[in-house]
Amino acid sequence: MSNRGNTMAPDTITSCHILWSTQSGRAKACARRAARILREQTHIQLLNGMGCPFDDVSFVKFVPLVPPSSLLIMFVSTTGDGEHCDSIKQTWKALLQKSLSAFEQPIPTFALFCLGDRAYGPQFCAAGRKLAVRLLQLGMKSACEVGYGDDNTPNGGVFWDLDVWLEGQLLPICPKKPVVNAYEELSTIPIPYRVHTGEEPKQPSNGIDEWRQDRFFQSYREYFSQSCPISAYEYNSLTQRIDSEGKLGDKTPLLGTITVNERITTVDWEQDTRHIRISIHSDESVLVDKDTIDVMTGECASKLPYQAGDVASILPFNSEKVVAQFLAVLPDTLSTLVDTPIRIESDDELMGNQYTKWPQLCTLRGWLTYCADIQSLPEREDLRALSRYCSPSHGASKEQAEKLSSLSETSQSALYADYILREKRSWADVLYDFESLRSSDSKLTLEALLMLLPRMRPREFSIASSPTADQRRTHDNVPVAEHATSGSFSVELCVAIVEGTTRLGRQYHGLCSNFLSRLIPSEVGRPQVVLWIRPGSFTKLPIGIDSSHSFETPILCVGAGTGVAPMRSLLLERNAVWKHAHRSITRQDQRDKNASNPEDNILVFGCRSQSADYYYKNEWETLQHDGMMRLLPAFSRDQVAKVYVQKVLAEADGRNLISSHILDRSGGVYIAGGPKMARAVREEIVKALTPKVGDEKRANRLLAQLQRAGKFSVEAWS
Repeated sequence: MSNRGNTMAPDTITSCHILWSTQSGRAKACARRAARILREQTHIQLLNGMGCPFDDVSFVKFVPLVPPSSLLIMFVSTTGDGEHCDSIKQTWKALLQKSLSAFEQPIPTFALFCLGDRAYGPQFCAAGRKLAVRLLQLGMKSACEVGYGDDNTPNGGVFWDLDVWLEGQLLPICPKKPVVNAYEELSTIPIPYRVHTGEEPKQPSNGIDEWRQDRFFQSYREYFSQSCPISAYEYNSLTQRIDSEGKLGDKTPLLGTITVNERITTVDWEQDTRHIRISIHSDESVLVDKDTIDVMTGECASKLPYQAGDVASILPFNSEKVVAQFLAVLPDTLSTLVDTPIRIESDDELMGNQYTKWPQLCTLRGWLTYCADIQSLPEREDLRALSRYCSPSHGASKEQAEKLSSLSETSQSALYADYILREKRSWADVLYDFESLRSSDSKLTLEALLMLLPRMRPREFSIASSPTADQRRTHDNVPVAEHATSGSFSVELCVAIVEGTTRLGRQYHGLCSNFLSRLIPSEVGRPQVVLWIRPGSFTKLPIGIDSSHSFETPILCVGAGTGVAPMRSLLLERNAVWKHAHRSITRQDQRDKNASNPEDNILVFGCRSQSADYYYKNEWETLQHDGMMRLLPAFSRDQVAKVYVQKVLAEADGRNLISSHILDRSGGVYIAGGPKMARAVREEIVKALTPKVGDEKRANRLLAQLQRAGKFSVEAWS
C-alpha cells in the first residue's frame, strides 16, 4: 500500500502514541523496540511509554482528542485466516459501524507496521491492510509507507523487517537528537518492583505443588488470571458456560486433571504425538452465579460447556530440570534464596504496559516454575537490557556488555540469528555464556530479574472432542442430581511433542507440548493444568438435520497432521447430534442411505505414513463403515511420489468433488493445518470453482461469501 505524498515534515511531530494488537506477543515486542529507538534517537515524547493494546483505549473517541502534531504508531498482527487479533476486535468492530462518519479535522496521522506470514498467500498481513484502508476512509493520513513484517524473513523474521521500516520510513520523519550513549545507564532505569524476603523457609509441601498450597494459592490465582484470553468463556463454579453476550470472559482459569495421556504414533516413529484427555472440574473458591442455574434440573442456559471447534488455552509450567539449570547460572546471592518466601510489591505508576504484575507471594523456585518463561529465546531488546547488568569488577565486563548491546543492533541481525534463533539459546544459555552477568558482585538482582524475564503465556490447542458426546457420556454415567453439583466436563487434545536438535547439536523442546507430555494421569480433582477455553475458527458449525435424516448442510473437512484435531471435534459433534436426534433408529437403519448419507461428512486427512502416524484411524474407519462419513486419506511417504491432501481433494470424483460439494450441495468447507497446506487447498478450491462460476475473481468472491456465512473457515498455524 503506497502512501507517497502524505509524509510529514520532521519538525511537525512533537509526540506519539503507540498501540498494538497481538496474539502471541510479537507486535508488543515490536512496539517495545520501536519505543526504545524513538526514545534514544528522537525528540518525540512517548505519551504512553512503550504503548498499550488497542482495546485498552476507546479508539474512535480517542483519535479526535489527539493533537495533529502527534503521531499514532500502530503494530498490528494478523491471526487465523486473515483475521484481527482478540486485542483489537472491539476497536475493529467500532470502526466498521455504518453510523461512523469521517473523523473531523484536524486529526493525527498514523504510521502502521503489519505482522504476518507470507505462507498465508493473499491473507498475508490482511488485518493490518484492512485497518489501513478503513483509517484512510475515515479521513486519517499515513505519515509514511506501511511496513510489513514476515515471520520467515531471514535473520530475524518480523524484527528484521521492523528495523528496515524504522530506518527507512519512520525515523526520517521524526526530529533527530544526537545519540550520546549506546544504551541507557542502569542508574536511570526506574525499578517498578520492591522485593521483601521472608526469614522463614517454606513449609514442606507434602507433595502439593506450590501454586496449589493454601499459603500461595490466592496469589498465584490472581497472577494466572492476567493470562486469560480476551475471548475466553465465562463459567460459574459448576464449570457451566454462561452466555455473556460479548462480555469478556471471567478471568478465573479452569483447573484440569489429565486422565488420558497416550502416544498415538508408533514407538519407533520420528514424531511423538499424544492423545490427551483433560477432566475439568470446578474451582470451589469461585462464587456461584445462582441466577444462571435452574434449581430444578441443575442446568444453565448454555448447556454445553464448549462448542465443537473451540480452542483450549493452556498455561505451561517449567520442569524441575529446567529450573535447576537456570538456578545454576544465577549469582549466589540469588540462588541461595531459592525456597525462601518472597513478597513482591509493584509500583503501578512505573509498571505501565511494559512490566508484568507478578504474584505477590511466592518463592524464587515457584516463580521460575510457574511464572517466568525462562525457556524462551531472548529478544534483541532483552540482550540490550542484559548488557547493563554485567559486573564492573569482572575482567571481561566491558567486552561482554558491548557484545550483548551490539547483538541488538540491526547491523548484527545475522549474528543474533546465528547465536539465538538458529541455536535456540534460552535465558540460561545466555547467562552461562556471559560470565560477568553471574559473578559474585553482579548487578543482576531479583528486582532486575523481575524486570527482564518475560511471563509465561498460554499456548493454544484446538479441542479434538465433541461437547455433545462428552455431555451425554457424563449424564449416562452420573445421576442428574449428582452431575448438577459435580461440576466437571472433559476436553481432548491431539498434541505433537516438539523436540529437535540444532545444527551444532543443541537439543531443544517445545515448552507446552513437553509440559503436557510429562503429566501422568491422576485422580480427578487433583489439579495439574491451568487453562481457559475460547471460541475457535469453526464456531458456526452447521448441525441442522432435515426430514430425510440428512444434515441440512454437508461439510468437507481437510486436516493434515494434528490439524485433524478440530476436524475430529466437528465430525464427532455432528455424529453425536445426529444420534441424539435419531435415538429410535436401529443400527441397520443407520447403514441405510435414507437414514444417513456419508457425503454429509467428508474428511480428507493427510499424514506421512499409514502405519505410523495415521491419527484416529480406527475411529474414521468405524464411522465410514457405519455410513456416517466418507474418508479420503493421503499418505505422503508411502510411495515414491508424495501425495498431499490438496492432490487427493482435487482429483476426487473425477475432479468434481469440490464443485459438486460447494455448488450443487451448498456444502461448507473447513481446513486446518500448516499455512502452506491451507494455502494449497484454497488454491485447488478456487481452481475447481473458476470454470463453474466464470473466472477466478468470482470464485474468490464466492469463498468470501461462504466465509461470512461460516461455511468456509481456515485454522492455520506456523
